[in-house]
Amino acid sequence: VVVVVCCSNTPLNLLNYLLLLFYCVDNMGAVGEVEKGSSLLHSSGGSVMYQVRDGVFEFIGKWVATPLVEAMPSRNAFRWTFAVAVAAMLVFSSQLDSVVANLWEYLCQSWWFRHDTFEPMLATLSFFPWLSLFYILDLHTPVAARFRVRKSNDMSHWKYNGDRSFRGWPVLVAYILPLVVFDYFFPRRVLQSSPPSFLQLVGEVVMLLVIYDALFFICHRLMHVNTTIYKFVHERHHEKSVTRAFDAVRLTFSEEFVDVMCSIVGVNLLRAHPLSRAIYNSVIVYLLVELHCGYDFPWMLHNVVPFKLMGGPPRHDEHHRDGRNYFQKFFTYLDDYFGPVQKQPHTSHH
Repeated sequence: VVVVVCCSNTPLNLLNYLLLLFYCVDNMGAVGEVEKGSSLLHSSGGSVMYQVRDGVFEFIGKWVATPLVEAMPSRNAFRWTFAVAVAAMLVFSSQLDSVVANLWEYLCQSWWFRHDTFEPMLATLSFFPWLSLFYILDLHTPVAARFRVRKSNDMSHWKYNGDRSFRGWPVLVAYILPLVVFDYFFPRRVLQSSPPSFLQLVGEVVMLLVIYDALFFICHRLMHVNTTIYKFVHERHHEKSVTRAFDAVRLTFSEEFVDVMCSIVGVNLLRAHPLSRAIYNSVIVYLLVELHCGYDFPWMLHNVVPFKLMGGPPRHDEHHRDGRNYFQKFFTYLDDYFGPVQKQPHTSHH
């Protein structure tokens, strides 16, 4: 929030914007660089900031996450809830149109929403709450272990162990910094005057996910078919045999570029409404983190969306274990149609 508040078109506030961004990336969440051998979200350095944060995470894990996990309803209960929610959205779509219109009017009057770098900043900052959520489940909610796809206690994903360990902050900085500079010198964000309807909003978000998923399927499959591309582009992502949420940002710069370009191409092909793009940026970040979390909770989309349209963490965990199948991130139809690749699997190096 502090970072967004500092966004403006004055050079001084732009500088503050960049400095605060680096501070947040270097000190928050799983992308922070901390002492060798210490947790990426838990520092042994004894600073007040780390102690307070770790105390908050431990409190949330014990008093919030643990009771919720213990009282988790069944998969069928979530399926019925999902079906009722979809039906309600269809029945009350006209009422929801007015809600969307009021929201759009408010956002159009907000300078931070009009700022050129709003969308990439939203996508970047969205990683922190979701990574923190699954960090709490991994390290501070022992009862959540019964929902893990694989019964492994390997939490090395959350630790920084020196030169061979992965640090996420350079990837995020390499993504956001050029966009911040470009947007400052070449502002281009233009907002439409009319709001989208509620059904248009939902439809565009779903279509953006479908387009991105199909484009990345092509690129992802190629990464596993071509040994050279795999080695220099995708191998880092498969360093661990068991998936954890932090693997969502365990990318090389080149793979991050491919990933972002798939999303940009989809947005421009569909010419989606700015509000749809904003919601899409938040939704896709959550789905990317969930995909790698290593859990199979009954409320996850692959368990509530009918006809096995979505793969979810179980499929992606199998992909990290084997490497020959399940190249789609979210949906299943392309993987089911094309099947596995015939080359030897690229297994993890861990």
